[in-house]
Amino acid sequence: MEPRQVAQGLVGQVKARKAAGYIVKMVKEGRVTGRAVLIAGQPGTGKTALAMAIAKEMSDGAPATLMSASEIFSPEVSTAEALTQALRRSVGIRIKEETEIIEGEVVEVTIERPATTSGAKAGRLTLKTTEMETIYDLGGKMIESVIKENITAGDIITIDKATGRIAKLGRSFTRARDYDAQGAQARFIQTPDGELQKRKEVTHMVTLHDIDVINSRQQGFLALFSGDTGEIKQEVRDQINQKVSEWKEEGKADIVPGILFIDEVHMLNIECFAFLNRALEADNAPIVIMATNRGITKIRGTNELSPHGIPMDLLDRTLIIMTEPYTSAEISSILKIRCEEEDASLTESALSQLSDLAKETSLRYVMQLIMVSKVLCKRRKATEITTEDVLKSYQLFSDEKRSEDWLNQHADQYLFHHSAPEINSAAGNSAAAVSHVEEAMVM
Repeated sequence: MEPRQVAQGLVGQVKARKAAGYIVKMVKEGRVTGRAVLIAGQPGTGKTALAMAIAKEMSDGAPATLMSASEIFSPEVSTAEALTQALRRSVGIRIKEETEIIEGEVVEVTIERPATTSGAKAGRLTLKTTEMETIYDLGGKMIESVIKENITAGDIITIDKATGRIAKLGRSFTRARDYDAQGAQARFIQTPDGELQKRKEVTHMVTLHDIDVINSRQQGFLALFSGDTGEIKQEVRDQINQKVSEWKEEGKADIVPGILFIDEVHMLNIECFAFLNRALEADNAPIVIMATNRGITKIRGTNELSPHGIPMDLLDRTLIIMTEPYTSAEISSILKIRCEEEDASLTESALSQLSDLAKETSLRYVMQLIMVSKVLCKRRKATEITTEDVLKSYQLFSDEKRSEDWLNQHADQYLFHHSAPEINSAAGNSAAAVSHVEEAMVM
């Protein structure tokens, strides 16, 4: 469980990645369900990348829903409905069913076309296994499927008896020398043994929200493609929950809790936090991963201060992973990876200059300068980005600090300008209030 310093695009944050690895391990072993995880840290420290890595590690059929907290607020549906849909979209149902199929090697395909345009096509298909051989008559739709899939003698195919769908699995090893050359996509498999007709277990993965939409709209399954789900009645969800519980008891379905990732979670209000707190207590609740870059701030919708802008009762049941600022070596590694993604080569001095700029400004700002420096490098018909290109791009585009200095210097030329002390007065009052609280706790 010891993470490497650089692995699959992730750099540094060893402690946070180790904690995330233990969470993934506990989830896979079924020890954690209906829990909340908070990834907190400064802007640009890889919180979203860490959440994406957790979702990728758990992608063994488990659904993952990624959203921003601002998506909860919509004029079309209430916040409670939006959160409910997001939660149920993150819970998968693995439905098992047995179906009858016909599987074998094609011996001969015969299609008789009528002499007139008014007549219907007729066809016969001869299939065999290692133990038996049978001739099947083909209808019009089956003939079209055979022509569409380009079924020929020597192919190994399966036919779903319920739907009539034909799937080509590959070519038989006995026909491997029929042609002098085979394409790269050619796949040779053994001729099936046993009987032609078999029973096969098929697994389908759907989410609770998909079942909700299908059962709450007249269009049924087609309602999933309309996009506008609207409000869904609680009675429909209760009936679906009861039916899914019956399927689980009968062994027809398994419930697979997934991941709901909410970025910028401090944008949620007190009602949303109360709803999430209650939803985590429900059976088969997904793992809720939240990310924020806020410190001690007001809970939206109240005047109360709280760490990360999240109520204390929700923080008490949350596993918190803290991300740390990157070191100089880690910044250099991140910039190298970014240059490889942008297909940009740069000198060691330019890389060192970008690393220094990242420490003075921000990593996100410097990563955007790489593409600008590449364009400037191409313009002078060079192959490597130098310090001159980095300096020119730095002079062309301002960072946050220089933009703030410019506004302060030319304050009289802008409308409704407030100085930095006025902007930060609220933050100062908040910090003073926190200090009073801490003094009271010490006393």
